[in-house]
Amino acid sequence: MFRNVFALKSLERYFLTLAAGVALPVSMLTAIVVQQNWRSLTATDDAMRGFVIVRATLQTMEAVSAERGPMNSAMGADQPVPDAITHALDEARQRTNARIADLLSLYRAPYNPNGAREFTHLQRVRQALLDARDGADRAIAAPRASISGFTLWTVVGDMVALVPELRATMSDGIGLVARNQGEDFDLLTLALLAGDLREQAGLLGSTFAPALTKRRTLTASDQLRIERVVGRIDKLRGLIDANIASMPRHSASAAYRDMQQQYFGEGMNYIESVRALAEGADEGPSVSMYELAANYVPRMQSIVRFRDLMLDRVERRIQESREAAIRVLLTTLAAAAMLTSALIIGLALFRKRVIRPFVKATDIIGKIAKGGAVPEIPADEYRGEVNHMFKALNVLNDNAAAVRKLELERDRLIRDLAIMAETDFLTGLLNRRAFEKRLEAELRDLRGDDEGLAFILFDIDHFKAINDTHGHPTGDEALKTVADLCRKTFRQSDVVARVGGEEFAVLCRSHSVDAAHDIAERMRLSISDARIAAADGRRFGMTASFGVAYARGGDARALARLSRRADELLYKAKLNGRNCVLWEMPA
Repeated sequence: MFRNVFALKSLERYFLTLAAGVALPVSMLTAIVVQQNWRSLTATDDAMRGFVIVRATLQTMEAVSAERGPMNSAMGADQPVPDAITHALDEARQRTNARIADLLSLYRAPYNPNGAREFTHLQRVRQALLDARDGADRAIAAPRASISGFTLWTVVGDMVALVPELRATMSDGIGLVARNQGEDFDLLTLALLAGDLREQAGLLGSTFAPALTKRRTLTASDQLRIERVVGRIDKLRGLIDANIASMPRHSASAAYRDMQQQYFGEGMNYIESVRALAEGADEGPSVSMYELAANYVPRMQSIVRFRDLMLDRVERRIQESREAAIRVLLTTLAAAAMLTSALIIGLALFRKRVIRPFVKATDIIGKIAKGGAVPEIPADEYRGEVNHMFKALNVLNDNAAAVRKLELERDRLIRDLAIMAETDFLTGLLNRRAFEKRLEAELRDLRGDDEGLAFILFDIDHFKAINDTHGHPTGDEALKTVADLCRKTFRQSDVVARVGGEEFAVLCRSHSVDAAHDIAERMRLSISDARIAAADGRRFGMTASFGVAYARGGDARALARLSRRADELLYKAKLNGRNCVLWEMPA
């Protein structure tokens, strides 16, 4: 039989091994495909996170550069500075503050948990901006005659120096886009070049600040600064044209043509006219910084529009890549779910119809053989021979259940007889035979001097008089009352028995004879306080005499004479007038 059981269990294991062998490669292939698609999705998320940082940084650079326009106008205006210029400067500063705050938020957790270095750097840039504004405000408030051209250029230079510091913070963002969205990096490059062009265009206007503010002709230093900025602008224009030329023709949008016309055409022509005026006038140019900003800055907006167009294209491409990655991932998951479901259903049906009935029958036979709880046996759930097999198992189970019922009844009778053999029928306490067994066990198990054994022996005083006066049924009630008091007074671990007609014995493990005496005294008082109702309605009391013998675990001689000594002490208690507790003090 065990060989057959093992064979069926082995069949179940073989099936599970086969199922695992089929499911494992399918699962591994699915996991690889899903992992690749998930990486593509996370790559687009990383690219978008880097792109957001790049765009916010470019916009912050633009805000700082744009703030120089009204600042230059305020330094070049006659005092008091017109309210329109002051208002324009305040609005420009508020825009810059908002841009920096937005940029700082991108380096805080949870959006960028690793941006502590850039966050600290931006905090320093913001402080440098505040310091530069303080210098500008002092220059604006100072008398125009006391401010030199060098001082004015220093103020402008402090603002100009902030832009490279801001540009440095977006290097990680550029790297994220390059690594995860490399096919669109040419568009991002154009946006970055346009951002640099916007800064250089603004710087070109600022180079005229010392001459126009002081109303003097351009110096050699002014000319050198202008030529350097114009050279950088020409270089950036060449890089933008080269990148546009390498792109498809339709990519050369209207924004690029507007930039060519409005800035490189009209804007640069205007700068050349201002430069000519600043070079030729003996009394200084007639153009103010406010007029230069009003005519030059609007033409720079074509650069910003071109930059924003390139950024919008990059963002749209990243978003399209992300949506495509999500579609592929969902398609892969759906296909994997369908394949897995088909595999699971096929294996489950095979297991249910072929393997499981034999294993279930084996389990039922084993439970029947062991006599345990038998699971429900299927009835007409299967067809053919399998159904006949389960019907036979039903018959076998019924027969086994009948046998188990007879065995349980036999065991219950045996237990009841064992309890009756050790229990006093009247009081429910142990009888003398059971007490002697417990005494032998206690004497055998007790070891060491740290614990002792007390033998308490007591009987009811004048019990014969109670029977003679009130009748034997009342005497029985008195014995039951004493038994109940024993259960309430002694511990559950104590051994309590009725060893004679009105005689009771108790075994207590105790560390001292005083503790045993105390519990015996409590029992004596409980008996003396009890009242028994006689058959005629009268109530009477009773007393009991106690003998308490005690021996420590290491004293074999005292343990051997424990029972006899307790009996002697009880006898003395009777002689001493009854209703008392006599105990011996151990050596």
